[in-house]
Amino acid sequence: MLLQTIFLALFSGAFGILLCFGGYRFFTVMLPIWAFFGGLWLGAKGVFILLGGGFLGTATGLTVGLVLGILMAIFSWQFYVFGLSLVGAIIGAWLGSGLMSYLGYETGIVHAFVALACAIALGILTYTQHWQDELITGLSAIAGANSIVLAILLLLGRVSITGVQGAGSAVSPILRDSPGWLFLWLGVAIAGIIVQRRTFRAVTFSNKEFFKYWS
Repeated sequence: MLLQTIFLALFSGAFGILLCFGGYRFFTVMLPIWAFFGGLWLGAKGVFILLGGGFLGTATGLTVGLVLGILMAIFSWQFYVFGLSLVGAIIGAWLGSGLMSYLGYETGIVHAFVALACAIALGILTYTQHWQDELITGLSAIAGANSIVLAILLLLGRVSITGVQGAGSAVSPILRDSPGWLFLWLGVAIAGIIVQRRTFRAVTFSNKEFFKYWS
């Protein structure tokens, strides 16, 4: 178990650094992958909100998540701009769901309604306001920071492999309970955004570049 923990921590840390500080460039390859995992989370989270049973804890949640993830991955590959808007919608749902969980509404219709409203709003804004570049930079930096902090927590024994497997986000409870870890996470994410904006200032992410990698 110790070797597994060390391996997972090293992998999570290396992947997090790559994603946090260079995610914009690698997004050409990762859009369908983002869409798949976003759909997996959205489907499983939706079942959990409406029916309970734990995140990915039931066959229904896992099945709905897998189907939705596959459909969204295919859709994002076929329709590039809409795919990015879908990713924006997933982020909106995540933010809305996180807000309701913070307020104490873990499940229920109100939770689902707020998450859906946030998803629709951010998805539409991403499409109409052309927030694709900002979305890619912010999403990759935040996800990378999450992986980096997770690696540190694994090495320190604050998070276990079982906790990673059994939770929607093993890092979130620790970030809520410890301001120090929260500030570290925010600092890494902000640093990632700054580095990416400076490094890829002259790079324009286009659908031609995207299709070049997937055709």
